[in-house]
Parts: sequence; C-alpha cells; structure tokens
Amino acid sequence: MSNSLKINVVTIPEEGLNFNFSEDGKWLEECFQDIDRNDFILRKVDVQCKITKASSAIYIQGGISVRLGIGCSRCLEDANILVEGDFSYTLVPVKPEKEEDVELQAEELEISYYSGDLIDLTPIICEQIILQIPIKPLCSEECKGLCPQCGTNMNVASCNCRSEFVDPRLAVLKNIKIKNN
Repeated sequence: MSNSLKINVVTIPEEGLNFNFSEDGKWLEECFQDIDRNDFILRKVDVQCKITKASSAIYIQGGISVRLGIGCSRCLEDANILVEGDFSYTLVPVKPEKEEDVELQAEELEISYYSGDLIDLTPIICEQIILQIPIKPLCSEECKGLCPQCGTNMNVASCNCRSEFVDPRLAVLKNIKIKNN
C-alpha cells in the first residue's frame, strides 16, 4: 500500500491540510486484497478533503467521487455509474484499554481512533467507497428491466408476453364477488 496516504499528525499546519487523492482500479485490488470477489469494479476514485487539528483531535471533511462498473439491478447489464458523496471523520488518540466492559455513548459512535503520529487514510477511503455504492444500482433511471415471464431485456427488445400475467396460484381469487351493503 502506498505511503502517500499516511499523514503525519505533527506536520498538520494550523490552517489545515488540503488532501487530494486520485487512483484507478488497481488501487482497489490492493485495498480489498483480503476479499475474494467484489460485486463491482472500481474504475476511478477521486477524494478531496481538508484535514485539521485541534489539540490531539483530527478532523477530516471532504468529498468522494467514484466511477464504478456494476450490474444494473433491473436489467442485469453492466452499468458504468458515477457516485458522489460527502464525508466527515473525527479521530482522537486511542484511549487506554479498560478491563471492564464500557457502554459507548452516542457521541462516541462518530469518533474513530488513531495511535502514534501517523494516520492512514486508506481505510477511510475504502470505507467511503463501500458506503457510496447504491443498494440498487441502475444503468439509467429509465431502465425497463427484464420481462418477468420470458426474461427479455425490455431496453433492447420487446416481447409478446401478456402484461396482465396472473399467478396461477392466485387465479381463483379473480372469481370472488364482494357484496357492498
């Protein structure tokens, strides 16, 4: 992993440090080398952030732009999509470990920890990539998906299937008459 993603806490100036990062898909392979298979292909990632320091706390605020190759959730074709988002992190020095179980307070859930003088931004960037991936990616908002009967991709062809398909298990319900008084 590249050392360019490690920031020395001591060298962060009072006015803050602007950090820009841009990489292609080979970087992701290193970032996620422990994972056997990804459901997406990273084409490009761009990160811009400002790193500031107040006492021993480090604040990271920025934005991420990720170009992904991923399967469309409607038509299953490969889609090349761009996702963008903002993020912020607060990092504080690691607390000494306590013997007993400690309940986390709500404000502590938004805090990460670092030790030593170096902060590695790699896990932060990798986490943001994963968080930006849409749950149901689409090749386009107008994607028509697949025909539920024959599986034809409705974006490239049409089929002669009936649009009023009734599940045979529910067909008997069509004959029920409800009387309104």
